[in-house]
Parts: sequence; structure tokens; C-alpha cells
Amino acid sequence: MATSYDLLISDRHGIYIPQLFAKNYDESKWRNIDPDDIRILQEGPDNEWYWETWDSVMDTAEYVDEDNNVYKLHQDGDVWVYCH
Repeated sequence: MATSYDLLISDRHGIYIPQLFAKNYDESKWRNIDPDDIRILQEGPDNEWYWETWDSVMDTAEYVDEDNNVYKLHQDGDVWVYCH
């Protein structure tokens, strides 16, 4: 079965993609994300740990839907979620 990807954030947001993710973050749906990481991302690209933090979030974050399906993040310009 092929993996389905759903667009989460368009690459048109450029360097602000991680900040946008953090501003729309719902802790009731996402797991494996440290609250300090969200704070760093919300501060934006001027924070010295912004990109390292985004890499960490991309590697560990999981989204859980109503049916308990688990989704991971993937970025290739755009940010996508896919069922894990």
C-alpha cells in the first residue's frame, strides 16, 4: 500500500515554516515535542537554536488523529504529514 502525504505547510512560508508550525501547534494532538522546542520555534529564525530545534521536531513529532492513527512529518520544501 502506498503512503499518502497530506500538505501541512506550503513552502511559500520559507524560513517561517517552523514558526508557523509552532504557532498552530495543538498539544492535544501532537506528541514527542518538548514545550521548550515550541517556545524556541515561536521566537522565529532569529533564535540561534531555531534550525536545530526544527530538525529535532521533524525527527520526533507525531500527530494522533481521532482514530489513533499516527502521523509523522516530512519536509521537501513543503511540510507534509503521512501516516506512520
